[in-house]
Amino acid sequence: MADVVLVYPYFYSCAKDKSIFKFPPLGLGYLASSLMDNGISVEIIDGSFLDPPAVVEKVKKVSPKIAGFYVMLTMEQSALELAASIRDYCGLLVAGGPYPTASPDFFLPHFDLVALGEAEKSLPEMIEGFLSDRNPYEVPGFAYWEGQSVRYSPVRARIEKLDEITAPARSLFDNDAHKEYWQRNYGYTTTSMITTRGCPFKCGFCSKPVFGDDYKERTASNVVDEIEEILEFGYDRIWMADDCFTLNKRRVAEICEGILTRGLRFEWECLSRVDGIDTETLNHMREAGCVRLFFGLESGNDQMLRVMKKNTTTAAGRKAVDLAVKCGLKTGGFFILGYPGETNRTLIQTINFSSSLPLHYLSYTVPYPLPGTDLFSRVKNRINDVSWMSPRRHRLLYRSDFSMHKLNLAMAKGTVQHWLRSKLGGFGSAIELPFRWLTNGVLRLVP
Repeated sequence: MADVVLVYPYFYSCAKDKSIFKFPPLGLGYLASSLMDNGISVEIIDGSFLDPPAVVEKVKKVSPKIAGFYVMLTMEQSALELAASIRDYCGLLVAGGPYPTASPDFFLPHFDLVALGEAEKSLPEMIEGFLSDRNPYEVPGFAYWEGQSVRYSPVRARIEKLDEITAPARSLFDNDAHKEYWQRNYGYTTTSMITTRGCPFKCGFCSKPVFGDDYKERTASNVVDEIEEILEFGYDRIWMADDCFTLNKRRVAEICEGILTRGLRFEWECLSRVDGIDTETLNHMREAGCVRLFFGLESGNDQMLRVMKKNTTTAAGRKAVDLAVKCGLKTGGFFILGYPGETNRTLIQTINFSSSLPLHYLSYTVPYPLPGTDLFSRVKNRINDVSWMSPRRHRLLYRSDFSMHKLNLAMAKGTVQHWLRSKLGGFGSAIELPFRWLTNGVLRLVP
């Protein structure tokens, strides 16, 4: 039995699912810790390896007074359906996370409250009030439905000192299921942690409704303390889930030094901007166990990078990938195809640029117009019905200048070219050149 269940409505596990970004629900872990710190009993129900009926049965068994849901855009359908299924088994339904924070009016017909932004302080305060028969709608940091309109309680200030937040309640995660998934698919186990909140950059496609633009850091010693805790759970590798782990090179050096000083042996990965690294930093990271660095490269055309507000260049992207490889790290790159303003020429440039880089992981996606982004403002008059999304398939959510068929073909072209170069070496390059030339022409002709 528990006062609260926190639900992660992610139901896309299947035999073909081999995502390298599948981790326990870190945000719910933080909320669970904050609730336990305030004497509130809580359980986490992670749908990653369950089906919806199994989650409903778990909720019924607990019979909580409150159920809280973490929701991203790709979880919309499952969250709404699951909320309706458990409505009769709990007293209060609360939605939180990026999507509800950005669009509370969409969720309030289905939930009693929407937690806005960071909730480590607001959620315990609201729940304590609710359990004591006080009005939960007066607590700062929430949206609720009143009459025929959305109302807001007072704004909750951002958390200033991240070290004061208790580490995620990892004992409530289904660690065994997550480790089995990773061991089966990749031969090692991994989980995630986050060492900063917020990002000062303003990429046009990036939604930051929870942490915003205000960048805040945990101290190096606090970060290494949590690493030690994670390793006690038996994980081999850690994904640093920061928007840009390498933003402060001095702090990166301190974290690396802390890892080495304490003799911690594990592998880790992180995300970086292309202008956020240098040889000294990369060497220090490698010595401390870093094995792979991911870059948001996004396009192979400088004009498109300006349209995306990336504030970088293709030359800087190539230099960063080359430098990371030279320093002994594996690399990953993310690219967006079909962004507003894209042409046949820029699309082909991006495919050929991305497949020419010495990347060990290459990812293509289409633009997703998330509420509150510059991208959303650009295409809001052309947006289709965004409901019922699936995270396992690329899907255009607005009327684009490119068909999804064409963008899928471009992704396949880039994937093949990358495979030829990375797997077959010089022989692959000899094949790749005529393949690239031929498919450039085909791609131009596809509507």
